[in-house]
Amino acid sequence: MAILQCKMCGGTLDYDPAKDQAVCPYCGSRSTIYNRDRKLYEQFRNQFAALLDQKPAPQMEEGFFVESSREELTREDGETIEIDYLAKRRADMCTMYAAKRNIIYLFDKEHEAYARRYKEMIGRIAYPSKEMERELSSYVPKLVTECRLSDGRWFLAIEKKEGVYPLGMLGNFTDRHVAWMISRLENLCCLLQYNEMVLNGFALENLFVDPANHQIYLYGGWWFAGFIGAQRAGASQGVFSHGKEKEHLSEGCGQNERNHGRTDLYSIRQSAIRLLGFADREDLERQLEGGGTQVLPRPFADFLLEDVKRDAVADFKKWDEVLLQSYGERKFIPLAMTQEEVYSRSGEN
Repeated sequence: MAILQCKMCGGTLDYDPAKDQAVCPYCGSRSTIYNRDRKLYEQFRNQFAALLDQKPAPQMEEGFFVESSREELTREDGETIEIDYLAKRRADMCTMYAAKRNIIYLFDKEHEAYARRYKEMIGRIAYPSKEMERELSSYVPKLVTECRLSDGRWFLAIEKKEGVYPLGMLGNFTDRHVAWMISRLENLCCLLQYNEMVLNGFALENLFVDPANHQIYLYGGWWFAGFIGAQRAGASQGVFSHGKEKEHLSEGCGQNERNHGRTDLYSIRQSAIRLLGFADREDLERQLEGGGTQVLPRPFADFLLEDVKRDAVADFKKWDEVLLQSYGERKFIPLAMTQEEVYSRSGEN
């Protein structure tokens, strides 16, 4: 958890999320924690980029960032649902709202089957042991409410922890930070394989990140999930976004073929390549051949470009070897961003 320090006495503040206030138990000072201002989120993105020695992140595409907004929806029974959200965008055939404590997916009327698939697949997740359940269950969606709206659309709301953001809002990352993201995603691929499932949705728009605690949450994409060997229901756009990836994925697991776990493993590599700032595999290959990138260890680059292993467990084992070859002994590289830094207002604001 992020630690907030009192500016008056230096003590650790107690944060009350219900009131958006942090109170010092030592001197009684109170601080308001803001969370509904677009400028503050842009400030956070720029601070995050500076932390990684990068230029400020570019403005996101129109429609992703919005002023803190409220939207009213009407359930089929006539009751009103009010959504206070910080970000909104399309995600495949649904609309995603990022609120303070929830991620909401609103499915078009004609895509109700995908909403039902989402609910079914997350409800079928099983864990090898109680210990693994404690470790991994928080990284997959937990449904808190669902309903049909008066216009026929389907509403799903899942639980979201404080400090978790859509991954796309944070721009590109250095290789060490992409490395811990790959570790978590490979781990989740092993969980999917244990359940004989394929997500078909390891795309950036479906991933959420807690930068302070080095965690990745797999909230989106489950509308395309299915069991290994079953006919594929579809795939997120990012999964089949580039020509060369399509060629690789068509080798036993093409876009119109049956579900195959290698699709998810390729998709993780593809997402990592984009997080590093490369357009696609071909862009990474060109820059490596031309000597244009010196910041990515060669074993890491080779892992991103080579064929995936036969299954998720073998691929994760290979990734562990790549980590050791690339960086030696594992270290936690902190992103020292507190909630106070994220939400504090500047004098101009």
